[in-house]
Amino acid sequence: GGIPYGKILELFGTESGGKTLMAYDFAYCCQYLGGVVLWADAEQSFTNDWAETNGLDLSRTVVYRETAIEKISDWVASMALYWRSQLTHNEPILLILDSVSALDTEANINSEMSDAKADMGNRAKAIYKYFRIRNEMLYSLGVTQIYINQLRSNLKAGMFENPDTTPGGAALKFYASQRIGLYGGKNLTKKIKGKERKIGKVTSIRTMKNKVAPPRFTIKAAPLYNNPKYNDIGYDKLHFLDEVLLEEEIIEKSGGGVYRFGDKVIARGEEKFKATLAEDDELRRKLLR
Repeated sequence: GGIPYGKILELFGTESGGKTLMAYDFAYCCQYLGGVVLWADAEQSFTNDWAETNGLDLSRTVVYRETAIEKISDWVASMALYWRSQLTHNEPILLILDSVSALDTEANINSEMSDAKADMGNRAKAIYKYFRIRNEMLYSLGVTQIYINQLRSNLKAGMFENPDTTPGGAALKFYASQRIGLYGGKNLTKKIKGKERKIGKVTSIRTMKNKVAPPRFTIKAAPLYNNPKYNDIGYDKLHFLDEVLLEEEIIEKSGGGVYRFGDKVIARGEEKFKATLAEDDELRRKLLR
């Protein structure tokens, strides 16, 4: 969590970078606070089973399976107004759109394939109009928005252009309060009964834009588990915690690799310290507080 009411977050990155899993985590936090999740499923990938596996309460999740930007815009407006009137204690409303690259305009969708042309300009204009007419209302209603997007290669022969472009025009890039890039890395495996099984990936998490908090450093090689058969799914919640505690000067690390909390020695060596954080619930809660 951490995004204030009414802000816009764009999660973009490579395939299997963990964008949707991070969105599920925000959705769980929203419902934990008594809120409602509005999920615009342009990719037609939302399934009840996977949502429940990620901790979502389906009775507080409204799913809309639509690709047309215009229809999604009207649905978002009506749902936001309705749920804000139903939530009497200013509980959060979270809108998740998965994904921007799957959106299109009604004109493009309804045209015949025989007339197929590269008509990307219409989509970019429609997305810009969507933010222009909806953002003020969603902000006033306290709706936090998460937009999932993909990276596209923009390299042209003989030219040096930025390969990390996102589809859908530049409107989302400018309207976003935060933009987080998720870059999937190598597979994580675990030996089960003598065989190597894929249990997840490592992901690099970079904050590309941040208008609501100070700059954050890149979180490298974050373990992301997506196989519930062998491991609890989601991000490793303790990954990088040691760096945060050192950065905030809650703990100290001496030249010999000794970690101290006040006058008390917690552990010697990075791996031992991480193991202590995982095992000692009382110490971890004290450090987090």
